[in-house]
Amino acid sequence: MRNLYLFFRKHYFIFLFLLLEVVSLIFFFRHNKFQNAVMYDWTSAISGRVNNTYNSIAEYLYLRRTNFILGEENAKLHARMPQAIYLADTQIYIRNDTIMQSEYRFINAKVISNTTNRRNNYMMINKGIMHGIEPHMGIIAGDKIVGQVVSVSRHFSWIMSVLHKEVKISAKFLKNNQLVSVEWHGGDYQIGVVKEIPKHLIVSAGDSIITSGNSEIFPEGILVGTIKQVKEHQDENFNTATICFLTDFNGLGYIEVVLDMFKEEKTNLKASFQEL
Repeated sequence: MRNLYLFFRKHYFIFLFLLLEVVSLIFFFRHNKFQNAVMYDWTSAISGRVNNTYNSIAEYLYLRRTNFILGEENAKLHARMPQAIYLADTQIYIRNDTIMQSEYRFINAKVISNTTNRRNNYMMINKGIMHGIEPHMGIIAGDKIVGQVVSVSRHFSWIMSVLHKEVKISAKFLKNNQLVSVEWHGGDYQIGVVKEIPKHLIVSAGDSIITSGNSEIFPEGILVGTIKQVKEHQDENFNTATICFLTDFNGLGYIEVVLDMFKEEKTNLKASFQEL
């Protein structure tokens, strides 16, 4: 404490000079309109920059939480879509009751690793067995297709992206329900291939391709992409086309895991038929 006192006593004239300078500047800018306006503009600019910086930092800090909340809301909305509702009519005597129950449930998750530049691409998400995720479940982002679960641990899941040579999507044309299949042959991660297009079918650039609902992985109506260019094959039974994927595979942040609530029932039914 004594050293601090001695320091101020030794340099008191410097502090006195600075204090007088500040007082002089205050009086100078207060009683001169032009200088006052200049000072006001300068302080306003500094204040604006500080506020912008503060807001940017605050927005960044809350962005993760905001994205998570939006993902949870998307999952809830998907559960209410027509494709996620199972409708069954049961008739008992003269009563006709309509029973509606959820056929699909959606779990929001964050992508923590992802590739798009390889022939076979995978991603990892931060949800696993303890969250109800199992292999062969579908992965979507919003209303767009992403891939399927191939392996799970307690807290994480390994996803096979659509950008993989083993993935073949059961799809159809939105305009006429004609069934096709979609694959990715490597190269540009935004471009895929539509196969098994009937020759009689009139196909135009921009036609929408959606999931058919015939597989056990994806619900019907999930967006796959739009036709880019048709390729006719004279010596084959079907034509092909290139497709522009609607999913931004390189910018995936949050996804949803599709849980088929009737998967076990469907599997058991198929197994009983195969045993006959």
